[in-house]
Amino acid sequence: MTRPSWAGIFPSIATPFQRDGGLDLEGQRAIVSFAVESGSHGLICFGLAGEVFRLTPSERLELLSAIVEECNGRIPVLAGVGTEAEHTSVQLARAAASVGADGLVVPPPLTAPASSSELLHYFETVGNAVDLPIMIQDAPEYLKVEVGPSVVAQLVDRLPNLAALKLEVAADALAPWVEAFAERLNIFCGNGGLYLLDCLRFGAAGIAPGVDLVDVLVDIHELWQADQAEEAWQRLRMVLPMIAFQMQDIDHYNATAKYVLGKRGILPAPHLRAPAYRLDASGEQIMDEYLDRLKLVAVTDNRR
Repeated sequence: MTRPSWAGIFPSIATPFQRDGGLDLEGQRAIVSFAVESGSHGLICFGLAGEVFRLTPSERLELLSAIVEECNGRIPVLAGVGTEAEHTSVQLARAAASVGADGLVVPPPLTAPASSSELLHYFETVGNAVDLPIMIQDAPEYLKVEVGPSVVAQLVDRLPNLAALKLEVAADALAPWVEAFAERLNIFCGNGGLYLLDCLRFGAAGIAPGVDLVDVLVDIHELWQADQAEEAWQRLRMVLPMIAFQMQDIDHYNATAKYVLGKRGILPAPHLRAPAYRLDASGEQIMDEYLDRLKLVAVTDNRR
């Protein structure tokens, strides 16, 4: 398989819900439209920033159909297919391919045994189920299961469609991964974009932040790519306090990201699916102050 040219800003998009917890497909289309029009280079669906553990497999496919249709081939759509069962992940992978996903993101199961042989078998089985490029996510800080470079090194030789890695690391931890795998795999960093420029400087092909500030982060990326490093750093310094506040943990991030999407007019109803962490009045006040300093205003019309 030809290695895809995945690079740049690939936001991990939020999953919108209605007040009663039902899917908000119109809101999902609005998020996709915002991400594409902001200059995103690709989309990642059904990651931790998408409240994936609160979605059923059939809901993922219903959402993916809307995402692919709204995106309409403008940028690649990568669908997360991680579950706690190899059987279910294979089914999701095949269904995602049939719906029109351009690639898959496969994290390890949270309940995976420590055995590297079990992880190898899982990734091989899911990856070989489809003729799509695969991105493996290694996020032990969030998932409590580590894939690690030795497993990836074996998969590079055994899984022809392995194309990319998504790592939740800072730039110093990124460096050995780049040295080992950058010639064969596209390496992305996550963590909400917290280490965006350091990771690009140390060899990351791209960054997978959340979607609520994707237009700001795309602008920073473009400045960096245009060799305007000092201006890129200035812009990043302005937004870093907000990202740091958001990234206390994934539940706090999801609550703040949806609050931002609501305040910016992208999601008229930025509901979380229960049970969920919710911002209190002080958290909302802090977010409002950050948004005011960054002069972020509504960027899209309400679509409902």
